[in-house]
Amino acid sequence: MNEKGKSKIEGLNDRLYSRTRYRDPLDKRSPVRELESPEIESKWQTPELDEMLKHERVPPKVGLFMKKIFVLALLFFAAAIGISGFIFVGGANFVSSKNVDISVLGPTSIPAGDTLGLGITISNRNNADLEFVNLSIQYPQGSRNPDNTVESLTYTKDTLGVIGAGTETIRNARVVLLGPSGEIKEIKLSVEYKVKGSNATFYKDKVFEVVIGNSPILLTVENPQSIVSGEPFTTKVSVVLNATETLKNVVLKTEYPHGYSVIDSSQKPASEDNLWALGDLIPGSKKTISIRGQLVGEDKEERTFRFYAGVSDFLNADNNLKIVIISLLDTIVIDRPSIGLDVLFNGENVSTYVAPAARTTRVSIRFTNNLPDKLLNPRLEAALLGAALDKLSVRVGGGGLYDSGDSKVVWSLKNSSGLPELAPGESGQVTLDFSSLPGLSLSRGANNDITLNFLMTGVPVNTVGQGTILARDTRTVRISSQVNFSSKVLRSLGPFANSGPLPPMVGESTTYSIVFSVGNTRGDLTDAKVTASLGQGVSWLGASSFTSEDISYDPASNLVTWNLGALASDTGFSSASRELAFQISLAPSLSQIGTAPSLVTGIVFSGRDTVTGEIVNINGSSLTTRLVSDPAFIQGDDIVVKPKQP
Repeated sequence: MNEKGKSKIEGLNDRLYSRTRYRDPLDKRSPVRELESPEIESKWQTPELDEMLKHERVPPKVGLFMKKIFVLALLFFAAAIGISGFIFVGGANFVSSKNVDISVLGPTSIPAGDTLGLGITISNRNNADLEFVNLSIQYPQGSRNPDNTVESLTYTKDTLGVIGAGTETIRNARVVLLGPSGEIKEIKLSVEYKVKGSNATFYKDKVFEVVIGNSPILLTVENPQSIVSGEPFTTKVSVVLNATETLKNVVLKTEYPHGYSVIDSSQKPASEDNLWALGDLIPGSKKTISIRGQLVGEDKEERTFRFYAGVSDFLNADNNLKIVIISLLDTIVIDRPSIGLDVLFNGENVSTYVAPAARTTRVSIRFTNNLPDKLLNPRLEAALLGAALDKLSVRVGGGGLYDSGDSKVVWSLKNSSGLPELAPGESGQVTLDFSSLPGLSLSRGANNDITLNFLMTGVPVNTVGQGTILARDTRTVRISSQVNFSSKVLRSLGPFANSGPLPPMVGESTTYSIVFSVGNTRGDLTDAKVTASLGQGVSWLGASSFTSEDISYDPASNLVTWNLGALASDTGFSSASRELAFQISLAPSLSQIGTAPSLVTGIVFSGRDTVTGEIVNINGSSLTTRLVSDPAFIQGDDIVVKPKQP
């Protein structure tokens, strides 16, 4: 195809992609042809548009009545906003706890023990009434009822009813506050109320603080400034009521320093040896307790006593000092004694030693010359006093002599060289053995203490002819209670009708009766009880006592407990023994064939001696199917046998 026959597009394509026919474009330009603008009419409005404008919507005219409604709505809306703002800001017709006020009129400081009077005003500044109004007062610890100061006062609630809008209600409160001087007591007041038409409960709280002023009790202590170690001395403690009201249930308590032991006191303590119930104190009254004791310590060592006076929460003060009103410290300096005495009972250095009846007690007495000079003619005496003493049991070591007539042992002491003197710092030791009478020979219900009074004398070498010096000590051996406890298994006797094969057989159940019996030779016991465990294959069936006794069984632990409580002295002698019986059932297993199974094991009696405070424990022997206490028992009836063959 020649070039003339090609279309313009094909020709253009050849020129673009040809490698040989490329030529530089000719710079030919031609002017752009001017476009002819259509003639625009000067008036664009047409008859058609005029027709459309003739039918355009005309807005309706608003009437005068509608304009008035609109204005009234606008005014109502503005008034609502104004009234709401006034109520919110001014509080009109709006109940708020901010408009409920509690004011308390009363002293901010008062002596302990005096009656505190408070005037309480509850004001309602709301425009609405408060309904179901209650006033609650929570008093601090140490508050007492002014009408009966024995009674604690912790909380009161007073019904006030309705408090009208803009009114107030007044109530009075009285309380006796106890506590140490300077303590701040907080009295918490709370008002609860409701508003008409609402079930919600609202609260208003207030705290009123009172400072305890002068103490109503004056406490004084008379003690020597220094004492000789081991020598008895007396402490006098006086309590004076410095108040206008009677103070009830006053209690005095002391805390003794290490090394101090009480010998006696002018009034029997209410608890242990350091708390005394002084009863009620009237204004100006004074009560004094004298405590005699001894303090052991090193030379120039200081020991501090602490004394507290207050009240108890109970009608009869026992072992509780509930509120401390005043306290006092007193310090004593210990001087080393000229002659040192150390007394040990079976190796124990105690003022009161508890020993079983008829058992030998060894007393070791060690003496020391604490003087800077020799001590000439040293002599030691030990007097043994008490009806419980077995005089035939007295054995003396260290060259002493025992006079059974006045029950006194005397040692004429000598040094290692055999001379009747002790060099400065020289010491020695002697021994003494004794025991009490057997338990059955002791007086039942009486004091069976054995008292030992020690006295050592000597003459310092530089004061010959001017007198002797001495050292004293007193110790007590207290004979503990002796309990007789027995247990036995019965089959043909006792309160139960027993059944089952004898000898016991595998696959069968055999019942037995267990009997416990307790007696007490002397000394009351408290918290007495017997515990025991049931053996393998043994079941609890029930209990029956000869008297009214408290017995229980715990299936989880398989434990039987007999609570005796108080066990009086002479039980089983001047009065009947305490006895108890219960029934058990044995279902032996194959592993028990040919044996006498245990029915009851781990039998233990325990109780506390009311005089010595000692815990008395007795372990009983295990009870088996061997019925040694049953008259119908035949040898072999205790051995488990095989079941009978069908």
